[in-house]
Order: sequence, then structure tokens, then C-alpha cells
Amino acid sequence: MKKQFVIGIIILTVFLSSCFNKSTESEDKHAKTDSFTVDKSIIAILPFDTALFEVFEKGKPTNLTDSELVDIERLIRKCINEYNPEQEIQYQEFKSNFPDSEIEKSNFVIELSKYKRQYIAVTNIKGEKEVWVNCFCGTWDRDWKKNLIFVLDGGNCYFNLKINLTTGKYYEFMVNGHA
Repeated sequence: MKKQFVIGIIILTVFLSSCFNKSTESEDKHAKTDSFTVDKSIIAILPFDTALFEVFEKGKPTNLTDSELVDIERLIRKCINEYNPEQEIQYQEFKSNFPDSEIEKSNFVIELSKYKRQYIAVTNIKGEKEVWVNCFCGTWDRDWKKNLIFVLDGGNCYFNLKINLTTGKYYEFMVNGHA
């Protein structure tokens, strides 16, 4: 009877420890907090190289944590939530002026679920961590996980912004124009 009790305790311990083991494959692909998840499969963190691309003046390369990925996503969403209402108005005005036009609302508003993201992170001269965020819905058959996607025009399929993680603010939001 004592032997069965010990075996039962061992089995229960193994079971409970497996229930609380948090290193799963799905967590490696997602950064999350209690109520917010970021899909890492749509993100590429590119190295900062001043010889190739001057996004930040006098920045020094730095890494991003999962928590910072969540902060970045929140700020991107905030930016787009502030951008889209004006675009909705512009779309309605356009449709009023050109009711037969086949241009869709998606040409005006940004639906983030359709975009991949590239991040270049630096520590600026003030010691603040900043990230240049490049978002795009088309890759032109390029390896976007390794190569910067940069196009002229393309409309709202391409936009970028800078985020200061230290201050929690975004700035220099720019949506590409149409050719």
C-alpha cells in the first residue's frame, strides 16, 4: 500500500510539473502578456547598419525582448486606430463623388492583419530604445526576413513609423503614396 502511495505521488508530481511547463513551441512563435499576443511569424528583426540605411542618426544596434514586441504591436495598433477614422471619411467622400468607382475601402484604411513587419532597433544618443517599423502587404518575392522591403509608391500596402519604447510614443508615421 505504501509503495502504491509513493508511485501515485510520483505520477501526480510528473503530471503537475508538465502542466506548468511553459516552454512550448507555440510560445516560441508568439510574444505575449496576460491579454495580448504577438505573432512572431509576421515579424523580422533586421540588424541596424548605417552603411545601408540611415533610419536613426547615431544609433547603436540593440535587441528586442518579447515584452518590447508586445509594446511595439500596441503602439502600431494605436497609430492605425488614430489613422483609420480619417481614412474612412476620405473613402466615404470619394464614394460620394465617384459612386461607380470600383476602388475599395481597403485602398484607404489599413487592416493590420494583412501586414508583415520589419523592425530595426537602436539605442539613441539619449540612451532611449527606438524601433523603425516597416509594414507591408507585398514582398515582391524577396526574402523579407533578411532583406529590407523598400518601395516607392504602393499606397497603403506600405507604411512605416518610428517608435520610442522608452517614452512609449510613435512618430514619423508615413504611408506610401500612389503612382
